[in-house]
Amino acid sequence: MIFNELAKTIFNDIDLQGGKVYIVGGSVRDYILKKETFYDIDVEIYGLSYESLHDILEKYGHVLTFGKSFAIMQLDCLKGYDFALPRTEKKIGDKHQDFEVIVDPFLPINKAILRRDLTMNALMYDVKEDKIIDMVNGIQDIHDHIIRVVHERTFIEDPLRILRIAQMMSRFLMEVDDNAKALCKKMVQQGMLEHLSKERISQEYNKMLMGEKPSLGILFLNEIGALPPYLSILKETAQRLDYHPEGDVLAHTCLVVDIAALTKHKADLPLSFMWGALLHDIGKPQVTNEKGSAPLHNEAGVEAFKHVDLILNQKMRKEVETFIMYHMHLMNMARRNASDQKYLLLLKKIEGKITLNDLILLSRCDKLGRGAVSYQQYQMFGPYIEDKISRLGSSAPIPLINGHDLIELGIESHSLFRKILNDAYTMQLDGKDKDEILRSVKEKYET
Repeated sequence: MIFNELAKTIFNDIDLQGGKVYIVGGSVRDYILKKETFYDIDVEIYGLSYESLHDILEKYGHVLTFGKSFAIMQLDCLKGYDFALPRTEKKIGDKHQDFEVIVDPFLPINKAILRRDLTMNALMYDVKEDKIIDMVNGIQDIHDHIIRVVHERTFIEDPLRILRIAQMMSRFLMEVDDNAKALCKKMVQQGMLEHLSKERISQEYNKMLMGEKPSLGILFLNEIGALPPYLSILKETAQRLDYHPEGDVLAHTCLVVDIAALTKHKADLPLSFMWGALLHDIGKPQVTNEKGSAPLHNEAGVEAFKHVDLILNQKMRKEVETFIMYHMHLMNMARRNASDQKYLLLLKKIEGKITLNDLILLSRCDKLGRGAVSYQQYQMFGPYIEDKISRLGSSAPIPLINGHDLIELGIESHSLFRKILNDAYTMQLDGKDKDEILRSVKEKYET
């Protein structure tokens, strides 16, 4: 493994003071997977007391500590490295962080790894010997793309691990062994996920959606009963097979998110784009009729989105809501060969929320998630959009009329301003100039 030069100096100093340095956790797994690590490197030090480790680190910079009970330290001059002493953990409450931590610098490594969740995360890299210690067959599991738990008793103490499995399936294209799946299902049935904060759940969903194949995690969560109601109900919502040969709405959604995952690098708002792919059809259960059609499911989706509590950022919520509302519009416009005015009005509606680029991407993913039945319509979409962009651009025209103009006209009912401005904008797109628009507004609304 490759380390910062300062880190190597510190590791050598720790060794000279009688300590033993191991790299543990995700960075070792990613080394085996040949993936770049984008988060902290966890360094575990054996054979030294908390005070001794602190004294060594203090020689190189300012030490940031996270409480003696956790024995975790960082150096301000060595970003990305967490130094910790080995520890055992005992569950003392229902919440994710409700653990009693017992630090033991001389804890045998075969006992230290028991607090790890999965075999692929229980690998230890011996820095001095330059070798990986694998006591749970983790390397083979990585090569076999299998997720297994390290220890049943310790695994079930933390319900967040259910969601960690889902996002790792998506990121690393792995399957879950039957024992791990059964443990997760039991934990869900016992209501353990209810003790997790929305923030922690949201973080794991974000990782899952930004993985290579999100459907793996989504289908796993559905199988064990862990999806939120607004997603699990999609499995029960049938669609017209002549339009959706893939089957129910969840099957369609999984196809869409996997296609979206392949193109998210082209999106201006990658995470919001992926949430949009996941939630674009959440309105269908409310409006699907006996024939399998779902009229106005985009508007129903906006209403259903109010109950989605895993997107905490208000700006992102507005972005995802916009994806839900308009995910069908471009493809329908291309099918009907809609006018320039309708195209420009759509640009105005998404302005400041999402980009045309991202809406085009989602429109394509949605159509491709239906199979070959819609290939001809998909082929027509490209030329239609290219023509509109080449002639009209990808941004809405600036309105000629604003609120100040209405005030100068003497219109006193501010409650009508939005409607009047929308009417004025439509007239602008019809080719009327400012004077013509003002005359029309004055005739219609002057009191």
